[in-house]
Order: sequence, then structure tokens, then C-alpha cells
Amino acid sequence: MNRLIFKIIAAATMVIDHIGVIFLETDTLAYSILRIIGRISFVLFAYMIAEGFHKTKDINKYLLRLGLSALVLEVFIIIYFLFSGDNLILSFNILWTLFFGLLSLYLFFHRNPYLKILLVFIVLGSELIGFSYGAYGVLMIAFFGIYQNKVTNMLHLIFLNLLFIDQPLLAFMNYQEYAKFPVIQWFSLAAVIFIFLYNAKPGRYKLKWFFYTFYPGHLLILYLIKLLI
Repeated sequence: MNRLIFKIIAAATMVIDHIGVIFLETDTLAYSILRIIGRISFVLFAYMIAEGFHKTKDINKYLLRLGLSALVLEVFIIIYFLFSGDNLILSFNILWTLFFGLLSLYLFFHRNPYLKILLVFIVLGSELIGFSYGAYGVLMIAFFGIYQNKVTNMLHLIFLNLLFIDQPLLAFMNYQEYAKFPVIQWFSLAAVIFIFLYNAKPGRYKLKWFFYTFYPGHLLILYLIKLLI
């Protein structure tokens, strides 16, 4: 599986997830099925960010592109809030999580070892601010980038799920109320299948800028449809 197909799967599962969130009632079977499929998406995007860190020719430009994309999308989210009253500010913009995950890798591998301490503040800050996926998402990108082994990546994903999902560890320890995700998040492990099938080859088309515009573009279309109906 080349990089293009990998990205398309990540994008497709993301759209499926957002269709469920935006249009369906949470107590329906269809909602649950779409959200289960959607659990794959973020893991694949996190993996691509980690791989992109090691493959990019200019990490500063990479950070700038991702940071500006997050900022532009946030402006549209604020505008949407002003018109609809639906407050998704900072909490729905996954690009912030991807940006700070990439920044964490930049700091970890920086020649100045003391910058690693900033990772603690990034992880805690992403959780306290309420970014999409929060500390779970930033740590996933960091683990994927620091340990470039697919088996190790799988084990780290299991470890993070144990820490952030209500079942089984937190429930066993009677800390279930501190869980960030319900048990459905365990379906994120299905993403490991695609990671193991991935061969790191670029594919026929790179479509780099397409994926920077696809995320805000598909959200805009879906929410416009919601407003119209």
C-alpha cells in the first residue's frame, strides 16, 4: 500500500466519521457504525505526520504550513460559531493536534536536549485547552515518530488506549470517570492493519496540497449541508 492510498483511506474514514457526528443521532446504529469506522482515521493521520517529520526536507516549512492551515481553519470555525451558536472553537480543529504533535517531534530531536522539557507542557496544554484528541493525539504522534518500528507503534497505541479509554484498565482501577474516550475507541487498533500494509512508497500522485485543503473543505461542505437542511 503506497502513501497515496494510505492518505485516501485516512481521508475517507475521516469523512465517514464526520458524517456520523454532524448528521446522525447518537443513539442510532448507523451513528455507531460510522464512528467505529472513523476511529481508524486519526491514527493514520498521526502516522503520516510522524513519517513526514523524518522525510521532509525542511521541517520549518512543514511546521509553518501545518500551523497556518490550523489557524485559517480556526477562523472559519469562529465564523461558524458566530452564525450558528455551535461552539467548536479549538475542540474540533484536528490540525492543532497534528501541529503540536509535529512540534513535539521537532523539540525531541532538536540538538538542544533541554528543549525536550517543553514536550511536557505541550502534552498537558493540549489536554487542558481541549484540542481534538488532546494529549492522546500528541503522544501518539510523538511515539510514532520517536520509535519507527511498526510492532512498537502497535504496542504504543495499545498503551495509549489503556491509559485513555474507560475499559478495561481505568474501570478495573476504579478511575473510569477520568477516561477520555468510551470503549469504542478500541476500534482505532484496526488502523494497525493499514500501517503494516504500508510500504512507504509515494504512489503516482503526491497531492500534498490537496490534503491541506481537504480537511477544512469537507467540513465546510458538510456544515453547509447541515445548515441548509
